[in-house]
Amino acid sequence: MSILAGSSASSMFMLSAAVGAVGTLSSIQAQKRALARENYRLDTEAKLAEVQALENENARTADGWKELANNLAFQSTAGYLDDSRSFLNINKQVEKNMNKDIANIRLMAKSVQHKFYDTRLENRLKSKDLTFGGYTSVAAQLTSGYAKYKYYDIG
Repeated sequence: MSILAGSSASSMFMLSAAVGAVGTLSSIQAQKRALARENYRLDTEAKLAEVQALENENARTADGWKELANNLAFQSTAGYLDDSRSFLNINKQVEKNMNKDIANIRLMAKSVQHKFYDTRLENRLKSKDLTFGGYTSVAAQLTSGYAKYKYYDIG
C-alpha cells in the first residue's frame, strides 16, 4: 500500500474505474468464450441426434421389410395365393405402420433439431448483448471515474 499512500482521492477514483473496466472486459470475453463452447457442444449434439434419428429410421425400415419377408415365407408355406385379399391386407397394414413409425421418427428428429437451433440462436443473441452491454458498462465506468477524478482533483 506504500505506492498508493501518497495518491490523491481523485487518482484512486480513476484507478478504481480503470480496474473495474478491465474486470468487465475480462468477464465479457470469458462469457463469450463459454457461449461459444456451449454452441460447439450443441452443434455436436445436434449432429449426433441426427445420426441417431437416421439409425432409428433405418432400423424401423429394416424391421418392416423383415416382417414383409416373413409374411411372404408364411404365405408360401400356408398355400395362400399371391393376390389373396387377407395376405395383401396384412402386408398393407405392415407398410402403413412402418411408414407411420418412420414419419414419427422424422417428426421427433425435426423437433430435436429445432430445439438445438433455438438454443444456439439464443446464445448468439446473448453474446451480442454481452458485447453491447459490456462495452457500454466499460464506457460508463471510465466516464464516471474520469468525472470523479476531475471533480476531486484539487491540484
